[in-house]
Amino acid sequence: MNILYEQFPEEVKVNGEYYPIVTDFREWIRFTELVEDDSVPWRIKCGLLLQWYLDQVPEDIEAAIYALGDFLMCKRMYQDDLEDEEEEQQKSGKPVFSFSEDAGCIYAAFREAYGIDLQQIDYMHWWEFRSLFDWLPDGTEIKQRIMYRSIDPGMIRDKEERKRIKKIQRAVALKKKQRKLNDYEIGDMFS
Repeated sequence: MNILYEQFPEEVKVNGEYYPIVTDFREWIRFTELVEDDSVPWRIKCGLLLQWYLDQVPEDIEAAIYALGDFLMCKRMYQDDLEDEEEEQQKSGKPVFSFSEDAGCIYAAFREAYGIDLQQIDYMHWWEFRSLFDWLPDGTEIKQRIMYRSIDPGMIRDKEERKRIKKIQRAVALKKKQRKLNDYEIGDMFS
C-alpha cells in the first residue's frame, strides 16, 4: 500500500469478505492495552476484541481476531518492515515502548514534531497515527527512549560506554511487564 495515493482502510478482509471496523487511533491503543493485559482471561478477551467490528462480527472468530491483529500491525502498509521488526523483537524479547507508560513522551513528540494536540484532535486513523509515530524525528524524547531501550549493552566493547548505556537504560526502563503474543498463543485462545 502506498499512503501517498491510497486511502487508509476502513475495513478488514476475513475469508474473502470485508467487514467495517473502528479505525480511530485511540481505540487501537486501547486494543493494544487489552491484548497486553494478562489479568483478562483469553475467552473474555476474545469477546472484547470482537467489539472493534462495527456492523457484524465474522463467523470465523479465529480469522476475525487475526484480521484485527493484521490491522493493528498495519500489515498492508508495513509488510516488509514488519518481518524485520518481528525478527528483531524475537531476538531481544523486550518491547521498546509502551503506549501507557510513554504516553506523555508520545503526546509531547506529536506536539513538538507535528503541532498535533492528540487530546484535541477529533479523529485520526490508526495507520496515520502509526506512520506519524514511526517517523517521529530521532531527537524527540520517545525516539531517544526507544533507541536506548533497544541497545544490547553486551555488544558495546568500551567498558565506560557500556556502563553509561546501562545507567540510561535503567532510567528509561519500562516498568510494566509487557509481551507480544505469538501465533501459538493466539491459536490457544480458540482451543
